[in-house]
Amino acid sequence: MKIQHLFYFILSLIFASSTNASSIIIKTEKATFKVYGNCGMCKETIESALKKNAHIKKASWNEETKMISVSYDPQMISLTEIHNIIASVGYDTEKVKGNDAAYKKLHSCCQYDRKKV
Repeated sequence: MKIQHLFYFILSLIFASSTNASSIIIKTEKATFKVYGNCGMCKETIESALKKNAHIKKASWNEETKMISVSYDPQMISLTEIHNIIASVGYDTEKVKGNDAAYKKLHSCCQYDRKKV
């Protein structure tokens, strides 16, 4: 009889924890800002770098406007961290200068005129 009660108790704990886990709401925010680049290869590099992070849900860079739209979980990653991810692959954002070594490794068509800082 005690084993049956223990079984039902464990089963109720599993059910309760799975019910609570499914009710967790993940808040997603959207940000749009300037990222300098030139071409489709830039788009692929920028978006791929961001999409490697599980806390970034969407990333889309527009080659013509140089604007990126990013959907992310602000409880897990900050907007500054997102700028830094882009900078780490060599691209300047409106807030963070791209890593110089990474910029020099970009294909020649991806190297744009950088602002003097």
